[in-house]
Amino acid sequence: MKDSGSGSGPAPEPDARNVSEVREEARKISSIVLDVIDLKGEVSKPGPGFSPCGDRDAEKFYTIHHPWSLSGVPVEDMKKAMERLKANLPGKGWKIVSYGPDASPSKSLELVADSTKKKFSISVRLLDRTKRANPGSLKALISVDLMSACFQVPKGKAVDAY
Repeated sequence: MKDSGSGSGPAPEPDARNVSEVREEARKISSIVLDVIDLKGEVSKPGPGFSPCGDRDAEKFYTIHHPWSLSGVPVEDMKKAMERLKANLPGKGWKIVSYGPDASPSKSLELVADSTKKKFSISVRLLDRTKRANPGSLKALISVDLMSACFQVPKGKAVDAY
């Protein structure tokens, strides 16, 4: 997407938003993605966290990162869930950036999508670990990695105050 500014100036400052507000938005987005996946399995528990925004001031700038996964369902059902994501996310404000095998040796099915309105990106991978020579206790799973754009805290606030 092109910046409508002069073209040679600095990038616009990130939106000012409270960390708690963006965390809650990440939870809601993840819930919507889980609804689209529409599988009843084991969902990992960690919630969204924040991290520094590149080399910017870590007291002022942050991103929200929400990794989670779903396991405990047949791989064929997971493949159908990936197709549902591809078909249904655009209707929920997401632009599918890529869909197909990733660059790993196992060529895992991956969907990458962006929401410019909500300022989040998502990567969803179907990891079929059952085909390994010694799968052991490894399960097939859908791995979801949700990441926000860079935001800044409102004036007078610091990231660590949350």
